[in-house]
Parts: sequence; C-alpha cells; structure tokens
Amino acid sequence: MNRTVTAASAIALGILLLAVLGAAASPRHPFRGSWKGTDSDGSTIILKFVEESRTYGQVFEIRARDNHTGDWCSTNGPAEMKGVGLLTEENRLWASLVWWCLPPGEGIYPFPGSNPPLDQDQFVYDPATESITDKWGTIYYRTR
Repeated sequence: MNRTVTAASAIALGILLLAVLGAAASPRHPFRGSWKGTDSDGSTIILKFVEESRTYGQVFEIRARDNHTGDWCSTNGPAEMKGVGLLTEENRLWASLVWWCLPPGEGIYPFPGSNPPLDQDQFVYDPATESITDKWGTIYYRTR
C-alpha cells in the first residue's frame, strides 16, 4: 500500500512539475507563437509565427487566417496566408506573404505589380504593449 501511495505521489509531483515548467517557459523570440488582431474591415486575423530552429531566430514561417475578407475575395468569405519572414532588427520582421481566398479556387489576393501575387509586409513587435503591428496598422495581441 505504501509503495502505491509513494508511486502515485511521485507521478502527481512529476505532472505538477511539468505543468509549472511548461507555463514558465517562454518562447526564444517574442514573435514566436499565435496572435490575434482586428483589421480595418472589422474581421479577425489569426497569425502564427514559427521560428525556424536552424536559423538561430532569424527566419520565421508565418501562417494566417482572416475570417472575413471584405471585397477582395469574390465570396467575401475567409482567406488563408502563408509566408516567410526575416528578422532584420531586434523587433522588426520583414515578410513575403501569399493570401488565397476560401474555398480554394476562389482567387489569390491580387497584389498590384506583383506576379505571382506576393505581398511584402513588415511586422513590428512592441515590448511595452506586448503587441505586433503590421504595415496596415492592424495590432495583434498574443493568444493563450
């Protein structure tokens, strides 16, 4: 009986320790993680920055989803994005992005003067407000 109680206590302590360490762990770079913002048309954009580990925090994969695109998609529905970002300064990330409308086949965002349609964006992290701002002025806050 004592052995069972001791083993159960050790397992419970281990789970508690993992939970505390996981909560205390912070990302290696402030961009890393999921962010949520509201753009100028009132839609919600979810961003996700994934740090490419072999680049020592210089390159990020970027994914996004806009729940309502307004008139730039024929359906006025959602859109998704993939991109790559390069950290050029401590809190500034330059990115090349491609957006496409959903459902698939409804169109790719027609960025002027670009063939194929790519967008250059800039994401700036503000440590004072713990937020990210894009070139359009959308402010993103970290999601938990």
